[in-house]
Amino acid sequence: MRVPTTAAKTTSKNSGPRRLPAKLLIATMLAWSSPLAAAGSESGAAFLEKLSLNAEPARVVIVCHGFGCAYRDQLVLTSARLAYLRGLLGAAHSAKEERKALARAVAWFDREGGRAAGTVGRIARAGAGTKSGPSQMDCIDLTANITELLIALDQNKLLKYHRVGEPVSRGFILDGKQPHTTPVIVEIGSGTQWSVDSWTKAYGRSPDIMTISEWKSRD
Repeated sequence: MRVPTTAAKTTSKNSGPRRLPAKLLIATMLAWSSPLAAAGSESGAAFLEKLSLNAEPARVVIVCHGFGCAYRDQLVLTSARLAYLRGLLGAAHSAKEERKALARAVAWFDREGGRAAGTVGRIARAGAGTKSGPSQMDCIDLTANITELLIALDQNKLLKYHRVGEPVSRGFILDGKQPHTTPVIVEIGSGTQWSVDSWTKAYGRSPDIMTISEWKSRD
């Protein structure tokens, strides 16, 4: 179900999806760029609140799409969906195994959300100069979606070895890197931060999960 909000654009019969200008996309990315979040920070809440999203989703999540969360659709985590996720994550007996399970959970969520939001044809690395409109997702959309999912997993007590971190960004144009933002999980035992990055992958694919230090070194 499409969720109309003051922060979201919606389609209409008389006008198609708008293509955001490249300058606006760059400005949006710069606005989200922030220093590396420290362990123990706000667990994704601040990022979601900037987009006027629920900072503590448990059973209903909003699927952002169309760049910058311009379009929004609801996805209900039904008892059947939660049972599936519980089965995936419950089989993990270490932090490494939980990260592998989270990769599968995020890919599943991208497929479920894609059917609800009409993004089954989304491409990898969508941004200025690529396909846009409501069928695509930039890194802000994907960071919001995955952060919501991670918080919902935590709210339902499905995470044992990680907690949700605040998303982080890299790239400021002047350093030669494209601005980019990623969701973050924090390993409870070591405090290591890990990116859960689906922007580099097309619809339904498992995200890149790597340490934040490695993620920040990439283009």
